[in-house]
Amino acid sequence: MKKIVSIIFYIISILFILVYVMVEMTKNIHLSEFGRLFLLCGSCLFLYLGGRMLSKYKKENKFMKINLWIFFGLYLILFITLTLFDQFWGRNGLTIANWSKEMFDIYIRNSFNIIPFKTIIEYIGAFDSLLDTRAVMLNLLGNIVACMPFAFFLPLLFKKQNNIKIFTITIFVIVLAIELLQFATLSGSCDIDDIILNVSGALIMYGILRIKSVNNLMKNIFLLENNKIEKKSIIIIIICVVIIIVAGVILVKSRQNIFKNNYNELMSTYNFNIEIVDESKVSAQALEKFYEDEYHIYYFNSIKSDKVYAIINGNEKYLVKDLLNNNPTKYKITISKLKDAGLDFITENKYEEIVLKGKGNLNSEISIHDDTIIEIGYGESNSNIDISNPENSYYEMQFFIVPLKSGETELEIKLVDNNNMVVSVEKYEVIVDNDLKVSYNKFSD
Repeated sequence: MKKIVSIIFYIISILFILVYVMVEMTKNIHLSEFGRLFLLCGSCLFLYLGGRMLSKYKKENKFMKINLWIFFGLYLILFITLTLFDQFWGRNGLTIANWSKEMFDIYIRNSFNIIPFKTIIEYIGAFDSLLDTRAVMLNLLGNIVACMPFAFFLPLLFKKQNNIKIFTITIFVIVLAIELLQFATLSGSCDIDDIILNVSGALIMYGILRIKSVNNLMKNIFLLENNKIEKKSIIIIIICVVIIIVAGVILVKSRQNIFKNNYNELMSTYNFNIEIVDESKVSAQALEKFYEDEYHIYYFNSIKSDKVYAIINGNEKYLVKDLLNNNPTKYKITISKLKDAGLDFITENKYEEIVLKGKGNLNSEISIHDDTIIEIGYGESNSNIDISNPENSYYEMQFFIVPLKSGETELEIKLVDNNNMVVSVEKYEVIVDNDLKVSYNKFSD
């Protein structure tokens, strides 16, 4: 009977793995980290139960030792998938086919760090911010926990790993190799703080598992040994585990509440009613400037900036020019918000513009041959992303050529898709005269 039940457990374990593999191979379905963990832990649970019953049936623990290797293999699958192949986290697998100078420069600016504790301090500082709780916790607690299982598997499977120095060197080499692979493939981030957190987490777990009572308990559970453990030690271990779990839950819940409060406070600055009231009398047509931002100048079609008001939530009345130039309220006032409320004005661009339109869900990459002559400002971008029918997606991008000094240079705008594949390239010759006036010509194909 035990043999039959153990076989059933093994079959269920295999089914969990098959579901995991099928979902991973299906591009239309994204499996979260917790979803992957659930399937792999479910497989391990039934594998453990099957091995335990079979070991008792055969009266030897050979099957439990085999299980350990399988558990280790499943952990490596999850670990490698999340660090190298998960597209949701910007992983490209082991390909370097999409390398380009522009992509490399972007990666170095945004995803490369060799300053110890820089990223850690940034995420700790972001605890009271609008950064997503999932991002904060996965980058701090996730990196600490990620390599902890190595502290369990390596000493049990390899005798030399019971030496703290050898284990430290091993885990450091593993983590360093992953970081270098991420750098070589421009995947995820290559960050020395990831190494610090990964190695620290593994060493913390190594130290915990070296405690005699904990070590004996693990061997009793996973190798079916009969090491004697005092009840007092078991109670202490259980209490410590419960405290760690409860502390983790409290930390996550606290961060979620902080995020929710910050988000609600932010939304209150955007969610308000606004009404435009023009108290000016009819006057001669004459443009009057009332506001200027980085790339535009805004005019009324007559002299009336002291007579055009915005009424907020029905009881707060302000001059439009005051709201835009020196906002005295807690609300986020934008020219677009006022335009939607009915404000009528004329817009003048301060710089030459380039507008690109087309179908698809595309992003831009800018390259300037001599960036001491010009810089590029990003204007309004409109897009429609239709996931169900990508052919209906479209984009409209606005770029401003901001002169820095006189001279000639070349500008290249690459349009890339979500897989960083180049869809089209627009090239321009840009000339800036001595008065910092800009002219440009598009290169013909």
